[in-house]
Amino acid sequence: MDIFGGAPRVLGYPRPVLAQCGTVATLRCQIGGDPRPDVIWERKNVQIESEGRYKISEDGKAYLLTITGVTEQDAGQYICKARNSIGETYAAASLKVEGEAQQQEGLQRQLEVNGVKQPIKENGGLEGHLNGYCTVQNEIDLTSDDKPRFLIKPLSLRVDRGEDAAFSCKIWGTPVPEVVWEKDGKKLNDIFESSHFSVSKQDGGWFQLKIYRTRMPDKGVYTCKAVNCNGEALAGAVLLVELVPERDENKMASNSHTNSQWSPKHRGGRLSLSKAKEEPHVSSAKVKKFAVAEGKHAKFRCLVTGKPKPEIIWKKDGMPLEPGRRHLIFEDREGYYTLKVLYCKVQDTGLYVCAASNALGNTLSAVHLSVKGPPVRFKCPLKDVEVRERDVAVLECEVPEESVLTAWYLEDQRLMPSSKYGMEQRGTKRRLTIHDVGTDDDGVYLCEMPDGGKSIAELSVKGTIIRKLPRKLEVLEGENAAFCVEVEDDDMEVHWFKDGLKLHETHQTILKSFGKTHILVFVNVAYQDSGVVTFVAGRSKTSSRLKVKATRHCPPICPVGVKMDVERPNSALLTWVPAPNSQTSTRSIFVVERQEVGSQEWQKCFTSESSTTAEVTGDSVPCEGDYRFRVCCINKYGRSGHVEFQKVVHLVPGPKIRSRLRGCEVTEGEDASFSIELSASMVGTWFLNSAQLKHGGRYLIKQSQTQHSLVIHETLSTEDTAEVTFIANGVRDSAVLNVKPAVVKFNPLPELDTMKKVELGDAIVLYCEVSHPFAKVSWFKDGEELQVSDGLNIQSDGNMRRIVIQSADQSHSGEYTCETSGDVIKFNVDVEGPPVSFSPAPEEELHKSSMELDPVVLLCHVSKEDAEVVWYKDGCEIQPNDNITLQAEGTMRRLIIRSAETSDAGSYTCQAGKNSMEFTVNVREPPVMIVDPKDDVVMESYISEQIHLQCELSRSSGRVRWSKDGQEVEENNNVQLISEGPYRRLAILCGKAEDSGEYVCETDGDSVFFQLNVTEPLVRIIHPSESEIELTNLASTRLELNCEISQSDAPVKWFKDGLEVEEGPNLILEMDGAQRWLVIPMTTVDDTGEYVCDTEDDSIAFLVTIAEPPVALTRPQDMVDKVESVAGKPIVLEIKVSRTNAEVKWWLNGKEVEESSNVTITEDGLIRRLTIQSPSPAESGKYTCDAVDDSIDFQVEVSEPPVNILRKSEMKTNLKSMTSDDIVLECELSRANGISKWYKDGCRIEDDERFCEEEEGAFRSLVILNAELGDSGEYFLDVGDDNIMFQVTVEEPPVTIVGNSNDADYQELVAGDDLILACEVSRASAPVEWYCNDRLLINDSRTCIECYGTLRKIMISDVQHSDSGKYTCDAVNDKMICVVRIQVPRVVEFLTELHNTTVLEGEDATFKCVVSPEDVQLVWLMDNEVITLGDRFQATQNGLCQTLVIKKCQMLDCSRITAEAEGTMSKASLKVQEAQVMFTKKAEAVMAEEFGEATLETEISLESGEVQWMRQGVVIQGSPRHTLAQNGCKRSLTIYNLTLSDRGTYRCETLHDRTQVKLNVEPRKIIIRKGLNDQETFERETASFEVELSHTDVEGIWQKDGIRVKPNNQWRVSTNGRVHGLTLSNLTLEDTGTILFSAEGVRTIARLTVKETPVTLLRALADVRVEEEFPATLECEFSRQNVEVKWLKNGTELKPGKNCRIYSMGRKRFCQIQLCSRADSGTYTCDTGEITTSCSLEVYEHELKIVQDLEDLYIKEDQNAVFMCDVSLEDVAGEWYKDGHKIRPTSTIKTRTEGTKHFLLICNVKAEDAGEIRFTARDVESTAYLEVEELPVSIVKPLRDRTALEKHRVILECIVSSPRCSAIWYKGSVELDPSDRVDILVDDCCHKLVIQQVAMEDEGTYSIEVGEHTSKAKLMVEAQALTMVSELEDVEVMESESASFQCELSVAINKPPVWTLNGETLVPGPSVRLENHETVHKLILKNTSVDMSGVVKFTMGKAKSSASLSVVEN
Repeated sequence: MDIFGGAPRVLGYPRPVLAQCGTVATLRCQIGGDPRPDVIWERKNVQIESEGRYKISEDGKAYLLTITGVTEQDAGQYICKARNSIGETYAAASLKVEGEAQQQEGLQRQLEVNGVKQPIKENGGLEGHLNGYCTVQNEIDLTSDDKPRFLIKPLSLRVDRGEDAAFSCKIWGTPVPEVVWEKDGKKLNDIFESSHFSVSKQDGGWFQLKIYRTRMPDKGVYTCKAVNCNGEALAGAVLLVELVPERDENKMASNSHTNSQWSPKHRGGRLSLSKAKEEPHVSSAKVKKFAVAEGKHAKFRCLVTGKPKPEIIWKKDGMPLEPGRRHLIFEDREGYYTLKVLYCKVQDTGLYVCAASNALGNTLSAVHLSVKGPPVRFKCPLKDVEVRERDVAVLECEVPEESVLTAWYLEDQRLMPSSKYGMEQRGTKRRLTIHDVGTDDDGVYLCEMPDGGKSIAELSVKGTIIRKLPRKLEVLEGENAAFCVEVEDDDMEVHWFKDGLKLHETHQTILKSFGKTHILVFVNVAYQDSGVVTFVAGRSKTSSRLKVKATRHCPPICPVGVKMDVERPNSALLTWVPAPNSQTSTRSIFVVERQEVGSQEWQKCFTSESSTTAEVTGDSVPCEGDYRFRVCCINKYGRSGHVEFQKVVHLVPGPKIRSRLRGCEVTEGEDASFSIELSASMVGTWFLNSAQLKHGGRYLIKQSQTQHSLVIHETLSTEDTAEVTFIANGVRDSAVLNVKPAVVKFNPLPELDTMKKVELGDAIVLYCEVSHPFAKVSWFKDGEELQVSDGLNIQSDGNMRRIVIQSADQSHSGEYTCETSGDVIKFNVDVEGPPVSFSPAPEEELHKSSMELDPVVLLCHVSKEDAEVVWYKDGCEIQPNDNITLQAEGTMRRLIIRSAETSDAGSYTCQAGKNSMEFTVNVREPPVMIVDPKDDVVMESYISEQIHLQCELSRSSGRVRWSKDGQEVEENNNVQLISEGPYRRLAILCGKAEDSGEYVCETDGDSVFFQLNVTEPLVRIIHPSESEIELTNLASTRLELNCEISQSDAPVKWFKDGLEVEEGPNLILEMDGAQRWLVIPMTTVDDTGEYVCDTEDDSIAFLVTIAEPPVALTRPQDMVDKVESVAGKPIVLEIKVSRTNAEVKWWLNGKEVEESSNVTITEDGLIRRLTIQSPSPAESGKYTCDAVDDSIDFQVEVSEPPVNILRKSEMKTNLKSMTSDDIVLECELSRANGISKWYKDGCRIEDDERFCEEEEGAFRSLVILNAELGDSGEYFLDVGDDNIMFQVTVEEPPVTIVGNSNDADYQELVAGDDLILACEVSRASAPVEWYCNDRLLINDSRTCIECYGTLRKIMISDVQHSDSGKYTCDAVNDKMICVVRIQVPRVVEFLTELHNTTVLEGEDATFKCVVSPEDVQLVWLMDNEVITLGDRFQATQNGLCQTLVIKKCQMLDCSRITAEAEGTMSKASLKVQEAQVMFTKKAEAVMAEEFGEATLETEISLESGEVQWMRQGVVIQGSPRHTLAQNGCKRSLTIYNLTLSDRGTYRCETLHDRTQVKLNVEPRKIIIRKGLNDQETFERETASFEVELSHTDVEGIWQKDGIRVKPNNQWRVSTNGRVHGLTLSNLTLEDTGTILFSAEGVRTIARLTVKETPVTLLRALADVRVEEEFPATLECEFSRQNVEVKWLKNGTELKPGKNCRIYSMGRKRFCQIQLCSRADSGTYTCDTGEITTSCSLEVYEHELKIVQDLEDLYIKEDQNAVFMCDVSLEDVAGEWYKDGHKIRPTSTIKTRTEGTKHFLLICNVKAEDAGEIRFTARDVESTAYLEVEELPVSIVKPLRDRTALEKHRVILECIVSSPRCSAIWYKGSVELDPSDRVDILVDDCCHKLVIQQVAMEDEGTYSIEVGEHTSKAKLMVEAQALTMVSELEDVEVMESESASFQCELSVAINKPPVWTLNGETLVPGPSVRLENHETVHKLILKNTSVDMSGVVKFTMGKAKSSASLSVVEN
């Protein structure tokens, strides 16, 4: 089921259309919708009308836009919009227009550039253009394949954003050139990501650059540079990117200024601006400040990087800035985005923001500009002026004094008085008059005083040129110079000039027009391109001075990263890297030089412009030897330093040439010989012009050992200057073959062969014979050389020379000559009669492929405009019909198939005489789509019913598959599959429950689902057919209610007023078959109500009314006839009626009283009540209650009371609010008309945009919108007799992070990137802190923390892996978290290689290398075997440094050591030499203490070496006091329990070396290693002190306050080795003092402080809950009595008062509230200063009850409804609800409260107001129901007669009084139902009948029936431009013969025509026959008689024709 109804939707999206210039383009969009939608076409938000070149048409559901004669300006996107009453949709269609292909042949003698033919000189020179203006280039040999040149240059493009853009060019050059594409001088890889563009090469020399999904920054100048070894060529093109039109109107347009030259405004066909997202508001409080004097320039630069290239938006004070006279927006050469504000004014002061965004993120930067005015100001400054072109402009200002001199400037140019500029000075006024204003006068004008004060104004010149050129443009050599101009009309003739010379388009000069925008670009400018550029459009022109600056010339920088690979035999591979910051604009080359080791001379061996590798082989050196190499870089400005390669390579040269080839010169036809001798015998190969030669034929090749020879027999002139090359095993030599031409003569021909006469279309054959078979000849016609083409063939066969022209035409007549170098022969050709010929057509025009229903156009051009052509299809002649149109315009012949079918496919021929052109047409069927239903369908059906599932296909021949629950459906007796035209049906003849399920109708390209549910049939009420019947019955009579149901045995229930009835004596239920009765024998008034007969599935209602007796009125007992009251106090008048449904009217002084907001009339049973809510003296008078049959009067008098403020004491006068909230101060007056005045802090408050005074009845309010901190204060309301004061406090809200989702964000970056995190806080002054992994971040060299208004930003530059982690922005009340992961690019390289190492046996060998990155997987190998790491082989890593240590090297360890790092290797050799045992470490003197120990240590060179320790010549052996030890190479002696006698010199010896060490032993010295520390503790606690000494067994003394401590129960002394301890327990305050420890001359002191025990909480406060007006006591207990406490409520200190008592008892503290109120609720705290305790006090209200519930109301529409509810308490806030939705007061709904009573008043109730009314207050509620009796419906606006044009749409409209009524439409007496052409729409009270495609038969009377009312109107249909194509002709027949009349109309009409004979209408019968064949109508009269003679007339609408009938007697 389509939940959106019949909203339009696109059935077939438009395909992109590619059309050639000048052809017809048709855009097609298929859209469905019910009702049929209205469709329009738009381009650039402008609707396209069907006129001129545009034609809009419809074909079924296909909507077509046809554009004839398309131009390049028509290219772009078109929007097809469809809308009906239910919804709308749109689709975009793209049109691309291609220019005529420029076919350029390599040997043609003239080129054509943009339609301008350029002659080629005989010597091959080309008169070309240098940057657009004509000059003579150097001579070019077009037949040479060497230097690159553009045959077809890239074309400039304009695309919509998001489309792909492709530049293609065709380049000629040998070898095939390398092609580089750049944008605005930058390489594409530097500014685009790789997925954004692709560069490709195709066969035929085609190169293409494709940019995918274009973005706004992609616009600019693209250059294609082709380079080969012979030179280079350059061409450029412009890309413009436009915004796609947006559907959402609320999207903001912005100004992406990546390059402002390409950003004119979007309207009127100009280039569009890009869109920008809304940026957060940036406050100027904390941004950078910049000040400038008025009249000076301000320049802002912002460096933004990123891929994709970011879009830049400049804003001032939040508003986007556009380029203009004083605002320049551009990207400079250094990559900075720049905003330049020229001639600043004071109003330019503000906050400027540069916002950048791309697909991956956004950022911004801001600066505040202050413009300072001069000290002396102009009395009256200049004002901006706008004038038309060629008018007079006047600028006027006023200076401070008359004597002040002034100077006038146009920007930076001073103006002088002249015929152009008039300057006047009158008093203090200064005036500048500009005569004959032109476009270049548009600009900024300044009037300057001597002190520097300036007045600035802008002169805007409106004319043909909307956007002028800049006054000057400065560019550097090699850059592009771009100029952009806009004019007011699309089709204007414009011209570009430079230095007075007209510019034409060349490869390096781009001239492009896009609608109103015209662009000129000079590509790769040179210094001599400087000059004046002028643009001319009609009489208007604008100029700019182009200045080309010479670039700064610098010598190149030397290469880096040099490496040499010598792994290859007899060669070396050299690699290097260009310097990172080397120039790319200046051509430079790399030069490699070699030097033989031992020689001082360097020789050049390799040069390259781009290659960074060079392989040097042995063949390249003169002799065998060791060579070293170096490299440098050279350009035209100098040479860099040399960088030498580290290694040396040994090279051996290859074979050499002993005798070289010599050039050979022969005469054409002679033999040529070549020979060469080598130094060794080897096989060689001969080449001629790079083509390999083989022995045989004309070539004789021989080899005799080292001698090689080649003989070329019968040389040809084409072989002149040919290169003969010999190659053998790296040996190569070449020589030149020169072939002199032979003397050539022509053999004489007879005159018959030289004088040719041929007929048109025949072949022309001219031939001659030369004396030499190899002679070269040239053919000329009328002096111009002929070249081979499609129709001209030049042949050479032996001595014969022939030219053949296949088909002669008139242009072939003339004199032909055949010339050689020494002879010439002439021919005269005369061509007779020009046959018709066809112009060649492109291949794509000859082979057409189309979809069904799409148009097919076949187009050809003939040689003559009057040529007759015949079209054939598959050999059969084609005649025009409704679908085929044949057209002839000038020389163009066209066949158009408007709607192609598959039968239209085939071969088509256009025949003109003997010539013809063949076309092939292929028509494909479109995919079969399901047109209807559009969405899945849910169907309900009943058992035994027929079920039909139907689909409509887009093509009648389409095939479908039906399946149920996944299984294919097969036909059987109960299931049928039906196909009728485009409809496919599945029919179930008798539905069953098991037929339920999911059915699918599926085609090859589409499917739709049907959800079928088959259930039991429903029980329906057959009679009566109405759903509701009204009955009126008199009391005491019999009432019968009857209905008939569909199933006789089905049960029914009867209900009265919603309750099921029960049978009784006065209510009887009967049934008879399908009949059901309810009978009331004797009715009463109580029987009135709604009776419902209800089946399980249907029901019918009987509205029964029992008539009542006349009404009588009585006055209630407490109601007096005279009522006196005070104004504002309600008055209630009550009357009692005799019956509840009696109607009464109230009158005042004879005028009927109507309900209003002040007067309510209510009914309550028998009581009729008039209530005046707030009476005034004007309501005094005589009130009458009239019930038709009776009436009663009341006399009412009302007087005015004083104005008082009600419930003053109950109002809350202390208000607290947050900033930005709305504050409402409100009170109620005792009188609604009281006058009130509001004051703030004593000042009268006036209404403004934030302070609003409101009055609503007796309520007076002051509303403060968007509160600020300054709104705090005292507010005073004065009402005359009374007043009240409010105290308002405004506070700031807590800080939050805007848009924070509380979920962590995730970012991934690459090491070296910049990390930017930003967020917006809710308040500009809010502080935030940034953390990384819980570490606070601060500003440093890499971290920049910024704050702009509410924006908080942190930028960390050059991030590394260590910067990964969790980043937190802490805003006190809120946090934002971002998890950042830094990835490091994986580049493995050896920064430092391994080095060869030689060690002694037993030594450690260490190999080190520096490898990047740090986590590289490094493997160590020894002789290519992996080293197993262990004790002897140890590998370590320290950062990037990798180390391998081989311990105790042995002789066997000599090997090749390799470090392999993930495929990259470094190698070194290890050599081990045998070594002596030597001492490697000099022993140092050892100091030791008595009784301690000492270790004497030395180190030898070999681990296995033996040593001896000696003292005084005695060898020391191991003993308890002496320990000898060794550890590796270390040898040690340890002496224990030292004595003073152990002092002396000890010697250690090996076999080869000795060393000694001195031992000093000193007496021991006690020191304190750990001293005492001060301690603080509390009473009754324990304190411990510890001292650590340097030695054990030392006696120590403890003292306190100078007295030695004696151990006892409280003081304990302990010793544990070197640690001495003192413990003091059960401390008192008197124990405070100094503790001292001393031992053997050392001491340490500490301070012991004992404090009182802190206060503790023995019993905390407990929560208390108490009822209003009862006391509450809060109690807590502490550990001490003398504790001072403070009591606080909600953080505010409490003071004792009348209602609050604070006291203490012992350790207990009390707070007592005598009489609690709701305001006393809160959190109470008792604070000692050290600890606190808190509790909550809850004061709850008295119980609330409903005293009087709401009562149900039943009233008529437009009456007032009053509900009242009475509760038990006053001042209780209540809320009203209707059907569960809260009721808010409006102009018709009022609520009020009087004491305990709450009222709801609904004025002028409508039927939709009926429902449940609920009142709630706290936890109680009351409910009642409001029933509304609807008023009868009526027709407000009836139908009107309409006249419609045939095949158009017509709408009949009727407006009724109620939207809830139903209506029926009729045509005549036939009820109308919706169909494909007829839509019945209902919109609120408006009913519409829409007829699509009105036909003549739709004429008639239409009516609409609404309830009891009917409205009619006539519809008249006018025929569609009906004219007579063929008139009636007079007829003469014999009596009794038949007479036949025939005529033809222009349009086929279904309506029958009117035929008359002598004024009488003819009716079909036996003698009258009427026929109709589409547009042809016939009348046949049989059995004619003489009296039938007369006039026969034919009438069809406005088309009429007549003829005479003559019947002749026999």
